[in-house]
Amino acid sequence: MKKIGLIQARMSSTRLPGKTLISVNGTPLLKRVIDNVSNIKELDDFYVLTSTEKSDDPIEAFCKFHKIKFFRGDIINVFSRFLSAINYLELNNDDYFIRFTADNPIVDFKTTSLLFDKLISQDYISIKDLSHIVPEIINIGAFRKLAETDLNSEDFEHVTPSFRSNKRDELDILLLPNDFNGLKRNLDKLLTLDSYQDLTRLNNFFTNYKSDGTNKSIYKALDVKDTISLNGKLIGEKFKPFIIGEIGQNHNGSIDLAKKLIDMAIRSGVDAVKFQKRDIPSELTSEAFNKVYDSPNSFARTYGEHRIFLELKEQEHKELKEYCDLKGIIYFCTPCDVPSVELLERINCPFYKVASRDLSNDLLLNKLSKIDKPIIISTGMADYDEIDHAISILNKPKNKLIIMQCTSQYPCSFDNVNLNVIKTLKDKYGYATGFSDHTPGVLASVIATIMGAVVIEKHITLDKLMKGTDQPGSLEEQELSQLVKEINIAKRVIGSSEKSINESTQSAKIKLRRSITSKSDIKKGEILNVNMITLKSPGDGLLYRDKGLLLGRKALKNIQKDTTLKIDDFEK
Repeated sequence: MKKIGLIQARMSSTRLPGKTLISVNGTPLLKRVIDNVSNIKELDDFYVLTSTEKSDDPIEAFCKFHKIKFFRGDIINVFSRFLSAINYLELNNDDYFIRFTADNPIVDFKTTSLLFDKLISQDYISIKDLSHIVPEIINIGAFRKLAETDLNSEDFEHVTPSFRSNKRDELDILLLPNDFNGLKRNLDKLLTLDSYQDLTRLNNFFTNYKSDGTNKSIYKALDVKDTISLNGKLIGEKFKPFIIGEIGQNHNGSIDLAKKLIDMAIRSGVDAVKFQKRDIPSELTSEAFNKVYDSPNSFARTYGEHRIFLELKEQEHKELKEYCDLKGIIYFCTPCDVPSVELLERINCPFYKVASRDLSNDLLLNKLSKIDKPIIISTGMADYDEIDHAISILNKPKNKLIIMQCTSQYPCSFDNVNLNVIKTLKDKYGYATGFSDHTPGVLASVIATIMGAVVIEKHITLDKLMKGTDQPGSLEEQELSQLVKEINIAKRVIGSSEKSINESTQSAKIKLRRSITSKSDIKKGEILNVNMITLKSPGDGLLYRDKGLLLGRKALKNIQKDTTLKIDDFEK
């Protein structure tokens, strides 16, 4: 029984093009992955699997230079690439391949060995929801059998969803828990390279990392103080902002529209989508329910019927959460009342947001205070007394509460945004702060990022002309993609608070700065004086303030005019 490592690699990453060969603390990313894989004692051999596209020619050249075995296959259908590779290698059905990805430069060797220890006759072994530091183990025969069934685009792109979904009774699947052998899912996610922010973090990581083969040494090298975990995604000043696509009720009561909005959010690169849930009998008096709702945005005759039309049922929220889990985006929700919290708890909503109108809803706040999950509170309709009141009832620690600056005007005038409040809220309460943006466009959110917001929330829509009060002020897909792109750029622009000479300026510094230079010809044996020197570029010599190292010394050789002077040119 052979065990072959297969490293999935390509150059055409959309978020960080060329990342496979990018330098991570002085070593190409792929080289780091290969070094890890080559040190897994259970493997009989390993190969790099890249595509036949011209853009991946550098990977082939890299492998040839380092004498690494490789295989090239389909760029889109990655499942097919793996299948072609195992057939090319003439592997038997009782053999196994171990799947690695080239954007994960760390391996937890101890936990990986424990997976091999559990390998008896399973078709698939992995960590539930996958780990970035522990690979997947797949039986060749099961993989070939799966290839003969009806696969979908998820399988083609991500290779193993059908194994992980565990919906095929004929497969023997072992999914170990996320915390198996001390794994920490929220920290694992920080050890993959998908953006420039990740690159900065990994550069720092490898400066601190001293491996002992366990995940304890891995996590020790990560600096994750003063952070909040939102369903495994770490939030804080050291990370790029957590971007929320606020769907709210822009689905207009349709689960199909809701899924289309989720897909749009995924394509745009946001971190989470948020919905709202109301229990209408808990919300409205009979008079308010039966009031005629005469509005272009009405979906029914009375206001209560209108609100019921827009509400998704419990099973639909459950389906949407499962859809988000499968697609790799976070689902969460704003409950507007106690029954809605209970419903969302039943579907395991990972964290909650409290609308600003409910900062005085003590029944809701008391219910949420008893749940050990993070809470995001909006302040769009609140003053400090109401914020104080809500924080007091919720009684959450620093790592479980985020306060959002917001102005509940739709759309919000730029004169009413008051982004300075972001810092005021942070200084006053000591909690992480974010920005819920109701302004047109993306400018305010980008500025909020620069001013320290760690969470950005923006309403999203498929079409601003759709029926609904929130649709006109929401972002369509092109704008949402722009928002994500510019926020990420803004975070990179902020950079470090340390003032130092950046490596990128070194060549310009040498070219443009000035060094001590001979003002005239200097004869051998002549004693240098101040009238014989001047300053000229390039700046790779002595500074004028260092002239004392040369003045009064004899020249050891003839020196022509306009020569950059060196200490070795003169007697000591």
